Amino acid sequence: MRSESHANDEFPVFTLTCPGQDCADERVHSIQLRGNLPLMIGSYVIAEIKHEDLIESWETAISLPLNDLNAMTALAGQRLSEMLEENLDAEDLTELVSDAAVLFLLAMRRFGVSEANRIPACTVKWNGQEATESVQMLA
Repeated sequence: MRSESHANDEFPVFTLTCPGQDCADERVHSIQLRGNLPLMIGSYVIAEIKHEDLIESWETAISLPLNDLNAMTALAGQRLSEMLEENLDAEDLTELVSDAAVLFLLAMRRFGVSEANRIPACTVKWNGQEATESVQMLA
């Protein structure tokens, strides 16, 4: 599993996507029907964030001071970049999904989402060079 290809002098870029109801993937619909949040990591992994885990993680994210929020976002992005650059084993998937969920939720918080239940269909793009994310709403 690798992030988007890049030359040695380029920095890693990857995406995390929370698909909307119009997604054609039946796995996404199954996750949504269970009341959970689907999270696509690049084009490789579809993760399921259980609703109770989402709420608990969201409460932690909203309690962070801005400096900590910024530092944790950069750290999660860097860790995820490194993991995506390596050939992951199945046992590494739990850590990958955990870091992806952290980065995604912190990005939602920085983007201004006020509640976990209000997370929109969107894509978070990580730019390794700038060590920051950008959020793009999906139609």
